[in-house]
Amino acid sequence: MRSKFSYVFLSLLLWGCAVMGRDFPTAPIREIQSNVTTKTDIFKFFGEPVERGLDTGDETWTYYQYTIGSGLGQKRLHIIFNKDGTVRSYSFSSN
Repeated sequence: MRSKFSYVFLSLLLWGCAVMGRDFPTAPIREIQSNVTTKTDIFKFFGEPVERGLDTGDETWTYYQYTIGSGLGQKRLHIIFNKDGTVRSYSFSSN
């Protein structure tokens, strides 16, 4: 197991950059409105989410991109939907 970790770590160093998730535009985040914006709107803005899940019974979609290499970068958008398919709440973070 240790040799596998060392191999992966060395590969990342030699490769120079590793990306997890998928890039997504940040400009449409300003257009998201609670109880107004729909799942269809979110899909048009950002495409297929990287992850789908549940938060106390409500559907969630998560978009993220983590970059490791010349610098550590991240951006993450987490959306929780109401039962009627509109946005209940969302959070966005980046560095």
